Amino acid sequence: MLELHEIFLIGALLVLAGMVILPIFFGAPWHPLLPGTIRRILRFADIRPGETVCDLGCGEGRVLIASAKEFSARAIGVEIDPLKVVMARLLARMNGVSDRVQIVRGNMFDFDPGSADVLYLYLTHQAVDKLFPEILKKLKPSVRIVSYRFCLRGMTPEKVSEDKTLFLYQLDKGTKINTYH
Repeated sequence: MLELHEIFLIGALLVLAGMVILPIFFGAPWHPLLPGTIRRILRFADIRPGETVCDLGCGEGRVLIASAKEFSARAIGVEIDPLKVVMARLLARMNGVSDRVQIVRGNMFDFDPGSADVLYLYLTHQAVDKLFPEILKKLKPSVRIVSYRFCLRGMTPEKVSEDKTLFLYQLDKGTKINTYH
């Protein structure tokens, strides 16, 4: 028979495995960003007050919370991991932005980001390939897409950060919907 500490250890390992392994199959491994990196991403995206920021695979919602708290934006994210959803909602409440941050538990491949002014992506090429070009049909023509670490294949960014980790795409500036391949 297992002892209590062994049961706890097995449970903790299963939770950790779920937080790390499950997201790999649905878009990207879990990789929390530092607050300075989040601010740099949001400044790069030129977030303006009242805009809606959408994060596909939002994890614990830190990009969304910073969007609402530091840039006065509305924010919506989708996350498949129920533990991260609970954590994101709790963090939004603790940061006083739960009225402007919505966390949806679900699969990003089924989510409609059509209300987004800014779509933030930190996804692998495989996940982006699965999302695009279908997702482009759901977005506003004026949407700004910011991708961290992964460029969107077949699309030309409007702007690239100096360190080549941030890519900004603007559909209304000539990026054609059918160019993704």
